[in-house]
Amino acid sequence: MSFEAKTSNYVIEAGATLEAAMATITANRRGAVVVIGEGNVLQGILSDGDIRRAMLRGGTMLTPVSKALNMNVTTLTQATAKKAQKIFEENTAINLVPIVNAKNVVVDVVVRGDR
Repeated sequence: MSFEAKTSNYVIEAGATLEAAMATITANRRGAVVVIGEGNVLQGILSDGDIRRAMLRGGTMLTPVSKALNMNVTTLTQATAKKAQKIFEENTAINLVPIVNAKNVVVDVVVRGDR
């Protein structure tokens, strides 16, 4: 599987700003973005609601994404990626599911409605 996290509209680096995350979420039209750290390691997920709550706690557009992300993430492996549709059916709030390897590196993102 070939996946370029740095060029995906569904992934952003943990050091990016909330403003950059908002722009990425607007571009992907899924209400959330997967957050990665060094080496594409999964850090969490960030939704519109997470950004709103961060702003209510005093965050600004320049606040790093890492200060607002949700670390409670539903993930799949390449071997279980076919279960994404079931996840989407069971939880309408989930629009992105990161596919990770054994080292928690994001290798793909399954997106509601794209596959």
